[in-house]
Amino acid sequence: MRLSTILNFCILVFFTLLFVNDFFPHTTIAGTLSKKIILLILIALVIVQIATDKGRYKKLSKKAYVGLTVYTVGLWVVLTLLGGQSQLGLSFNSPIFYIIVLFLAFDLLRVYRQSKQERSEEKAKQ
Repeated sequence: MRLSTILNFCILVFFTLLFVNDFFPHTTIAGTLSKKIILLILIALVIVQIATDKGRYKKLSKKAYVGLTVYTVGLWVVLTLLGGQSQLGLSFNSPIFYIIVLFLAFDLLRVYRQSKQERSEEKAKQ
């Protein structure tokens, strides 16, 4: 397994822990790992990820982008449905939630249209 794959997985795990810690601040996980510690670990992992790429820009694939977007919103919804309450004010009652979901929907639509256009251009070249 490549180092970048392991780092990406660790970043996703600590991102999830940060969300769980925000929605359930009185659990044992939150007592063990504070938000500051998780955030520092995330920053360190991102720095290591950037350093190991040696300055090469790697564009996130469309499938990965859609998956990450759906995962983040899904995590937000699931943690709310489990009875968690965000310390940052992220909830279904908040207009911020609907604004973010609306922006994400438009962005996913943009990615879909771009992908469809690229496929049609590829077919035209053949």
